[in-house]
Amino acid sequence: MTRARRKLLVLLLALAVTAGAAPAAPAAAHIQVRPAHAAPGDPVLWTVLVPSEQETGTRQVELAVPKGVLAFSYEDATGWTRRLRMRADGSVRSIVWRGRTSADGLATFRFLASTPERPGTVAWKAIQTYRDGALVRWIGSARSEHPASITTVSASAARENAGGARAAAAASAQAPAATAAADDAGPDWVARGFGLTALLVAGAATIALRRRSV
Repeated sequence: MTRARRKLLVLLLALAVTAGAAPAAPAAAHIQVRPAHAAPGDPVLWTVLVPSEQETGTRQVELAVPKGVLAFSYEDATGWTRRLRMRADGSVRSIVWRGRTSADGLATFRFLASTPERPGTVAWKAIQTYRDGALVRWIGSARSEHPASITTVSASAARENAGGARAAAAASAQAPAATAAADDAGPDWVARGFGLTALLVAGAATIALRRRSV
């Protein structure tokens, strides 16, 4: 082996040892909402995982409930209070938990909510407030620095029916209000079309009668 090849081999070995000794970069601790997959129109037990990334710890978490997701029952988290923000149609717009964690603490919240009737994806946007007042908005895309947690609603996912028949009834009880609000969002063009046609026919008949009388 020539001297040049020996130097190259020693250099490669040194680089390999250095790379192996270097500490791995810590993974970002994101707010996550589980499960990641759920069936349409199914009452599901959701778990919110809130790790802390700062020395001051977390004091508040606000989780936006996606439209079409009907939250109706909540587990009491020890040391935390809970408040609901509502939409005009009576559904839950967001859930606010207040308490405190240590610097390396993990807060866990659970609640029951029914998934949307149609397949698709729902984004769980959240705002994490630390005890020193710092805010982290978990509202971005999957490739962003602060991504929102995503759940895929698919017919291939197993149904949970979490909470049983009573839970399903509680979830469905909220659905008519949301549906009514959606129906009131726009005019009934079909009914208006029939009404306009009737007026035109009546007007034409009136003109024809007047011409005959003359």
